Amino acid sequence: MKERLLVAGSAVGVGLLLVLSRLVQFTVVQSAQLARQAASQHNQRFTFTPRRGAILDRNGELLALSVPAESLFVRPRKLPADIAAHVPALAEAVHASRQEVNTAFRSPAPFVWLKRQATPQEAAQVRALDLAGIDSFETQRRFYPHGTLAAQLLGFANIDAEGLEGIERVYDHYLRGESTEVVQERDALGRSILAQGAELPPEALSVRLTLDLSLQYFAQRELERTVQATRARAGTVVILDPQTFAVLALAQIPTFDPNTPKSVPDEARRNPAISDPYEPGSTMKILLAAAALDMKVVRPEDQIFCESGHYQVGKYTIHDHHPYGWLSFAQVLQHSSNIGAAKVGERLGKETYQKYLRGFGLGQKTGIDLPAESPGLLASPNNWSRINLVTASFGQGVAVTPLQLASAYATLANEGVFMRPYVVQEVLGADGKVVMANSPQRRWQVVRSETAHLLLQLMENVVAKGGTGWRASIPGVRVAGKTGTSQKVNQNGGYSAHGRIASFIGIVPADQPRLVILVAIDEPKTGEYGGEIAAPVFQVIATEALAQLGITGNGERPTPPIVAPTPVALTPGRAAARPTPNRAAAAPQSVALPVSGPSFLGMSLREATLTAQQNGWRVSASGSGYVVGQMVQNDPATQEPTYVLTLAPTTEKHP
Repeated sequence: MKERLLVAGSAVGVGLLLVLSRLVQFTVVQSAQLARQAASQHNQRFTFTPRRGAILDRNGELLALSVPAESLFVRPRKLPADIAAHVPALAEAVHASRQEVNTAFRSPAPFVWLKRQATPQEAAQVRALDLAGIDSFETQRRFYPHGTLAAQLLGFANIDAEGLEGIERVYDHYLRGESTEVVQERDALGRSILAQGAELPPEALSVRLTLDLSLQYFAQRELERTVQATRARAGTVVILDPQTFAVLALAQIPTFDPNTPKSVPDEARRNPAISDPYEPGSTMKILLAAAALDMKVVRPEDQIFCESGHYQVGKYTIHDHHPYGWLSFAQVLQHSSNIGAAKVGERLGKETYQKYLRGFGLGQKTGIDLPAESPGLLASPNNWSRINLVTASFGQGVAVTPLQLASAYATLANEGVFMRPYVVQEVLGADGKVVMANSPQRRWQVVRSETAHLLLQLMENVVAKGGTGWRASIPGVRVAGKTGTSQKVNQNGGYSAHGRIASFIGIVPADQPRLVILVAIDEPKTGEYGGEIAAPVFQVIATEALAQLGITGNGERPTPPIVAPTPVALTPGRAAARPTPNRAAAAPQSVALPVSGPSFLGMSLREATLTAQQNGWRVSASGSGYVVGQMVQNDPATQEPTYVLTLAPTTEKHP
């Protein structure tokens, strides 16, 4: 009996010792590892990212916003055994190849994307197949309701809602917002439990631009017409407010649709207005004149002999487009004489001339809040010979961006004060409060105010009858401006025999400047001079822009025209909505924006009705919720235009 008890006791003791050692192993040696394993099994971490903020024009019109979109994913280990039979239907539903679908199904990863940012139709077709292991969750899609309008300025965001170009890139930290991580517990059956609730991430901020949507539309429309009519390679329009240097419009042709940025090559997404320098040609003569008049080395009435069209500078010969003899300096500018400008440049000297050019912002970045700005090209005075000074006097051997040149002219329209151009007016919180604001920044005085006033008077002669820019004149409005025709540099470093950039820069009204407008047409085929190609474009844009501001030649203040951007089809999954928390409208199958008129997108029925009543517009609505589409129809009885609004209910989203 004693032996049996001893054996039994020993066995029990050994067992207890083993249990104790195991407990020590679990609670001491492996405690941290097991705690992490338990946490991974019972807790799941989710990162909630706020919907990307909206981009608005100066009047609150939506230029970019984020809308709900479904993303489809696969859990390969949970797929049914007969999944191969469903591959053709799945591939057709998500518009992918069968090979791509098979690759996702065979992946060893526990989670694989099937289609990110799928359209509602694609998601519905996949759900209709009712396959285990395939599911979706809501993400966001960046939507640009006006398509190609101001595309290079706005930029675009990628599929992860990260800004890659333009405003989207520079102000990404505001637009993206701050993400919040939530720990979600799971019970023994894997069901989710939010024991302590969840705090939603703060809403992302919105960005309001200085851009005016109507002016942008006018500029881009006329620019596109001209590029097509002249069979030009490209075109640019820049509109600045000379009192603040705020960018009111920045148009480029060719352009692209930021809703589908991958459909065009990288080169098409560039912003030439700030990134691509060019030799300005005769538009440079105004900056030369500003420096010469400010230094009093010449007076408007001083006579300059223009050598009958040929001027020898060493081994080089300077030519004029017309064999002028004696011209006053005012006439040198009016008729755009290269020889007259060259002689004034020699009087001024290279050091003094360059000092003024740098004062006007040449050879350095303007500091605008857009990416990839070029400083242009302005060599050191030490590297300038006599011929460099002479050619720079009429715009050769110096390279500027369109924005730099527009800013230089805006300086003359602003009493000779150079300021920093900017395109973002303010950043707004969800409650509408201003989080950050850009204000006009005075940099320095370039020329005396009396010099600036005198230049504007001389520039009016350019637009008068007999001047090279007479096609830019507007009846009843004083216009100051300058034409430019510059040769393009070829790949060998010489000048192209046929490549020209025709340009015109104007200031209106000349007596009380409100707008500075630059027009540049790259390689037009129907002509080459700025006065015949670019000046008429300026005239059309300036006339409509002044009407928008309520300024006409006869002193009347007309009702500003209501013009909407180019129509854009809203495909399913791209419904536009105003940046309102926790609401998103579902899109109809196909809705077109009106050819002209206001935008009611994202408004409630009450908001839309009130807006229409205040402005005298007729509206009719169908559905309930918020406006997701609109079109114009003429009333059968009165033939008056009626805005037909389509409304859809909102959906509340919670974690």
